[in-house]
Amino acid sequence: MSVVRWTLYDPVADETTTLPINPNTATSPFGSKSIASAQGLESDALGRKRMRLTQSASSPVEWQFGGVIRSEAHHDELLRWTEKSNEVRVSDHLGHTFEVIIRKIEFADRRPMPTNQWRLTYTASALVLRRVA
Repeated sequence: MSVVRWTLYDPVADETTTLPINPNTATSPFGSKSIASAQGLESDALGRKRMRLTQSASSPVEWQFGGVIRSEAHHDELLRWTEKSNEVRVSDHLGHTFEVIIRKIEFADRRPMPTNQWRLTYTASALVLRRVA
């Protein structure tokens, strides 16, 4: 079984990039539903009185994901995608695709090794607008 890599797709520029190393941490990209109660009661099929509830569209979710960087090319590509001003699509290793606005990325140095000077961690923040797939 092969590893499914995260991909980023820009529909405006019609370009895709595949992350060489998947993020190893992430918050949930799924929002919660907003439920409001309406005034008054309604009867169900059995004649029981129940409060009338309504759902509203969920608001955008702040999503964070992060991981390690082992090359200058990986660093530069993440930075380039963060600088995009339009929505991008992020597809994860589970087959979910989200339309997001990448808001920021933060890098932290890790102690370089003689074999690799590019040892960083990153945390990206994105606003999830909707789930596409």
